[in-house]
Amino acid sequence: MGSDGTKGVPAGVPTASDAVENHGLAPVTPAKEKRTAEQLAAMIGQDLSKVDGFPRRGVTVTVYGLNPWNSMLTFGVDAGPVRNKAELQEFCDIITERLKRLYDV
Repeated sequence: MGSDGTKGVPAGVPTASDAVENHGLAPVTPAKEKRTAEQLAAMIGQDLSKVDGFPRRGVTVTVYGLNPWNSMLTFGVDAGPVRNKAELQEFCDIITERLKRLYDV
């Protein structure tokens, strides 16, 4: 007999009455944190600035929309010739998708 009086259940093993059950309900997902569009744009820009070949100036990250939100990467004249523009835009998309899972506007 277990230490709490349950027959045939070793001590320390949870019984059915101890387990939290979710009778057919959707799994509980944690709430996303709120960030402003400016904060999200800064987070994306900071991550992109670590990529080799990212221009030091002339690049703008714009976050638009509500939920779902999205981002856009634009290159101005000050950026000069950007040899890896497609790669940077792909990284921007990857970073945006990761942040969308964590944050709402």
